[in-house]
Amino acid sequence: MKAANKQQKVSLVLGSGGARGITQIGVIQCLEEQGFIVDEVVGCSIGALVGAAYACRRVQELGDWMKTLTKTQVFKLMDFSNPRYGLLKGARVLNTLHQVFDDVNIEDLPLRYTAVATDLEREEEVLFREGSIYAAIRASIAIPGVFTGVSWSNRFLVDGGVLNPVPVNHVSKKENIVIAVNLDGIPAKDDGLVPKLNPVALLQESYYAMRRRLSRLTLELYKPHYTITVPHNSAGIWDFHRSKELIDMGYNLTEQALKSQHQLKLPLESRPTAG
Repeated sequence: MKAANKQQKVSLVLGSGGARGITQIGVIQCLEEQGFIVDEVVGCSIGALVGAAYACRRVQELGDWMKTLTKTQVFKLMDFSNPRYGLLKGARVLNTLHQVFDDVNIEDLPLRYTAVATDLEREEEVLFREGSIYAAIRASIAIPGVFTGVSWSNRFLVDGGVLNPVPVNHVSKKENIVIAVNLDGIPAKDDGLVPKLNPVALLQESYYAMRRRLSRLTLELYKPHYTITVPHNSAGIWDFHRSKELIDMGYNLTEQALKSQHQLKLPLESRPTAG
């Protein structure tokens, strides 16, 4: 095994997890300060959004905007929809994001960008590697029951995290160091949580447990060289008003991961490839 050369190029995998995903802005800030060169981003859900801002060279501006959000402002971004199809339309969020970065074609970006969505009917992942970056983000963030799904090319698309919360398998630059952000880490201790749960909350926690297992199995199979793990209970899905705290958390967790995972875990040629 060889030590990582910080000047070697990086494929950065950004996971799904609602407001926890704002930690990924701090991850990027730390990697850049440490001298890593990111030339590929693969993201799903909030990771697709943060990755898009980075690919457009506007991730600092995204972080600055997120830090200004209050609970009231987050609520005002919610454009409620017919609850039969999803709680929110999602248009207001994307329209507001135009203040941060413009819509562009993915193929015109200065680095390789992939957003991952889920075809719910066929139960398969759908990759966006060309076309409107805003269309890619919208499909990838369509959390079932929260944002309305997206009709696209005779498919019905929802959040990429449904099937793959940390899409390491879609890295295309096999020669790169692979750094993944897992937003489904084991929750920090929360004194006696389970006995206090009502039936709905118990179902929710069971779903989260399945996500954690799925993320862990994916990471064990595809073995990124570095993994930054964010505890699952570090933020709720709508806690965007805590963005400054979450960005700082992502920065600190990345520093810790780079120090503790100082060697490449597996030669690149030994990792499985995506189908």
